[in-house]
Amino acid sequence: MKICVEIYANRMILTSDEHSVSVNASKPFTTTRLLVGHFEPAVNCLKACLQQAGFTGFFKRAPKLHIIAREKTEGGLSEVEERCIREVGLAAGARDVNVSTS
Repeated sequence: MKICVEIYANRMILTSDEHSVSVNASKPFTTTRLLVGHFEPAVNCLKACLQQAGFTGFFKRAPKLHIIAREKTEGGLSEVEERCIREVGLAAGARDVNVSTS
């Protein structure tokens, strides 16, 4: 199952065929310059999204994520930003992550 995650400043929205979950970060991960400026709070926010939607558990297969950056993307994402967002998805438990801006 492919899951779409939209990242906004300190907020993530997860959508799939059956679920739509929005989670505000308990600790801010966005900085004045970067959409994901703090790694661990972003991972925790994504984990919370996946748990609320029921995609994590002992007998559940790790999901595939399509992560879309919706803010602070003027001129596109740099390689570093793209890799950081991909690593957030993998650290949250995804088996495959695709990153885009649209």
